[in-house]
Amino acid sequence: MNQELTQETQQTIANYEARIRDLTLQNEELTDFIENAALPLHWVNADGIITWANQAELSALGYEREEYIGQPISNFHADKNTIDDILARLKNNETLHNYRADLKCKDGTLKHVLISSNVFRKEEKFIHTRCFTRDITPLVLEEQRKNDFVSMVSHELKTPLTTILSYVQVMLHKSRKSEDNFITQALIRTEKQAKSMTRLINDFLNISRLEQSAIELNIEKFELHLLVQEVIQEIQLNSHAHNIEFVHAGATLVWADRAKIAQVMINLISNAIKYAPEGSTIIVGCEPDGSQVKIYVRDQGIGINETDQKRLFERFYRVQNEATKHSTGFGIGLYLVSEILRYHGAVIKVESSVGQGSLFYFTLPQGGDSR
Repeated sequence: MNQELTQETQQTIANYEARIRDLTLQNEELTDFIENAALPLHWVNADGIITWANQAELSALGYEREEYIGQPISNFHADKNTIDDILARLKNNETLHNYRADLKCKDGTLKHVLISSNVFRKEEKFIHTRCFTRDITPLVLEEQRKNDFVSMVSHELKTPLTTILSYVQVMLHKSRKSEDNFITQALIRTEKQAKSMTRLINDFLNISRLEQSAIELNIEKFELHLLVQEVIQEIQLNSHAHNIEFVHAGATLVWADRAKIAQVMINLISNAIKYAPEGSTIIVGCEPDGSQVKIYVRDQGIGINETDQKRLFERFYRVQNEATKHSTGFGIGLYLVSEILRYHGAVIKVESSVGQGSLFYFTLPQGGDSR
C-alpha cells in the first residue's frame, strides 16, 4: 500500500515538474515575444509613471531603459493636453484605438504616432495600461508635403482666376448694355464657371489650413436665419434650375463662426443642387432643438446607399455609380463641412435612401445673453 502511494506521489510530482517546465517555457516565450516584438509597447500605472517598456519602444525614442522606465509618461509627450486626455479616458475604462499623439525623442525630434491602449485591472483596481504605439511619422511628413503643394498651387491659381473673373464681370456689364444676347449668355456661363473654380480653390485652401491646424474660429452671436437667407439668395443668382425653399420659425440666434457656417451652408446646398433633378425643390430649414438649433438641407435627389454614407465625409471620397459618373468635383465639399463643424464641436449627419433623396443636418448652440 505504502509502495503504491509512493509511486503515485512520485508520478504526481513528475507531472507537476513537467507542467512547471511547460509553464516556464511558455513564460520565457511570451516574455521574449513582448520584449523583442517589433511593435513598441509600454505600461503606465495609475499615477502616470512608466513601469515597463520593451526594446522597440526604447529604440524608437532613443532612450536607455533607466532614462525611460520610472519616469512620468507626460515627460515624453509633446502636448500635455493630449496625454492628460489619454490618461483620463483610460481611467474611465475606455479603450483607445489609433489615438493621434506626438512623442519626444531623446535627440529632440518628434515622432508622430497612433496609440492603442486599455487598462489591466485586478479586483477593479487600475494596475497598468497596455499601450501599443505605431510610428506614422513618414506618413505625416508626406501628407504635409502634399498639403504644402496643394496650398501653393491653389494660391498660384487664385490670383489669375480673380483677374479673369473681374474682366468677365466688366465685359458682362458692357454686353448687357449692347443687348447682344449671345455674348451676354456666353459671359454669364463663363462667370458661373469661374466662380465655381474659385470656390473649388478656396475649398483646397481651407483644407490645407485645416490639415495644418491653422484655422481659427471667430465665435460670435449672430442671426442664423439672415445668414441662411443671404446664402440662398447668392446661390439662386447662379442656379435657376432648382427652387430653394427656406423653412424657419423667425429670428434665430446662434453661437458660431459666421463665415465658416456660411461656407458649410454653401457646400451643403450646392451638393444638393448637384445631385437633385432639375425643377425639384431643395428645402433648407432651421428649428429649435432643446438648447440647440437644428439646421438641415433636404433634397429630392438620387440618394445615397448605406455603404457610401459611411465614407461620405472622408477627404476626396466621391460616390461612384451610374447616376454620379457625369458629376464633377474632387470630393472635398462634404469633408470640409465635416471638419468645419468638428472645430465647432458639432457633427454633420445624413439620412438617405437610394432614389429617395437625402437629408443632411447638424446642430449649433442657441445664442443667449452670455455664453
